Amino acid sequence: METETIQEETTEKEEECGDSTEELLEKYDRRSQRKADDVPAMQTVVCIITAVLLFGLNAFYPEICGEIFTKLKELAFSKNEIFPNPIDLIAELL
Repeated sequence: METETIQEETTEKEEECGDSTEELLEKYDRRSQRKADDVPAMQTVVCIITAVLLFGLNAFYPEICGEIFTKLKELAFSKNEIFPNPIDLIAELL
């Protein structure tokens, strides 16, 4: 008896809000499907902006750009990790 009243109240609240559970799930699914594209898109934009800035900087200040590019290559090919990989740390413990 009590569960029926709770279900009726829940149904009434859903009708008042105008959003059913199915509609909310559809909204969430649509939003979560778009989230997967955000990280690669942001990385692409950052890489393009960096390349354009380095190209422009090289035209006006080739010495400074050469130093920046050397440091960038050093960081890219360095064996030292800025943030250690947690999977490697766990593998070392085992």
